[in-house]
Amino acid sequence: MKNSSHREREGIDDRMYFVDLTACVSQATSIDGLLDETSGLWSSIYDRMSDSEVLWVIAPNDYRGGRMWPAAMAIADHARGEANLVLKNTITVHRWEDRGADMESAYDEILFFVKNKREYRFEKDRIRVAHVYEGHEWGGERRKGNSAYHDQKVSRYNENGKDPGNVWLKEDRTQTDNQEIDETGPIPLEEAVRRCVIVGSDEGEAVYVINGGDSLVDTVTGEDRVVEKLAHTNLTGEVTN
Repeated sequence: MKNSSHREREGIDDRMYFVDLTACVSQATSIDGLLDETSGLWSSIYDRMSDSEVLWVIAPNDYRGGRMWPAAMAIADHARGEANLVLKNTITVHRWEDRGADMESAYDEILFFVKNKREYRFEKDRIRVAHVYEGHEWGGERRKGNSAYHDQKVSRYNENGKDPGNVWLKEDRTQTDNQEIDETGPIPLEEAVRRCVIVGSDEGEAVYVINGGDSLVDTVTGEDRVVEKLAHTNLTGEVTN
C-alpha cells in the first residue's frame, strides 16, 4: 500500500476514479441488465489507471420482487472478471434514515478497487478515529505491550488513532466522561464519499467522476479536488466499438 506524504509524491500526477451506479441500479430491470450496462466500463478505467491510482464505486443494493438484489457483489465480480482490478475493500454505509419503506435496503456499499495491490493510494491516517480504551485498559493503564517480533515494549496504539474499519458510523462519545463510544448512528453518503476522496487523493488533484450528480461533484470539489467528468457511454464504447 502506498502511504506517502504529499511532499514525497510531489511531481506525481495521480488521479482518482469515482463511479456512481445509483441511477443504473434504479433503472435496471434485472441484475444481468445492470451488468450489461457496465460492460466495457471496467476495462476502460483499468487501462487509464496507473499502479497507484484507485477506483471507488457506489453500488447500492436494492429490493426487487420480494428479495434482495445483491447489486454490489454482482458488480464486484463482474468488474474483476472484465479487468484485472483487485477488490481491496467494501465500505458499508447505513441508509435507513434515507429510505421510506420497510422493504428497502438499509445499507449501501462502496467498492474499493485498485490496480496494483502493492502501490495503491490509501492515506488511512487521514480518517483514523480516536481510540476507545487508551488509558482505561483492563487492569489499569497498559499503553504498551510486548512485541512478539522484537522482544521489547511497543505502543498498543497508533498515534494517529485507530483503524476506522469498513462500517463507517457516526460516533457519540459525549455521554460519559471517558472516550468510550456511547452511541453510534449512520453517516450521510456524502460524508462517506468525502472520506474516500481524502484517502485516495491530495488537494489540487483531479478526480474522474463517472455518472455522479451534483451532490457527488460538490463533495469532491469541497475537498479542493478538481472534478473531471467522464461519460459512461464513451468509456463503454471504447471497448464495444
